[in-house]
Amino acid sequence: MRTLYFYHELEAQYEDMLNDCYEDVDICGHKYSAGRALRLVDETAFRCGCSDWSSEEFEEIYFNDMTEEEREHYIVSENQVMYCHVDEVDDE
Repeated sequence: MRTLYFYHELEAQYEDMLNDCYEDVDICGHKYSAGRALRLVDETAFRCGCSDWSSEEFEEIYFNDMTEEEREHYIVSENQVMYCHVDEVDDE
């Protein structure tokens, strides 16, 4: 079974990736991780960056494209979109 992700999990992975790529930032004498700072200071920039990053790394998987096992394992509704790493898209 392929690994599927909810969008909030992709946001967490994107934040971690930013933290790995950039040093902590100093805001008024306080240190913050780069990903957390971007998410809190400019939510629009964070979401746009996450969307760009995830569209290169992940494919959208719709309910009808999921196996019965995946639907039960991830407990998804018919309107739920999941995300799968591009390397796993055809591993149904």
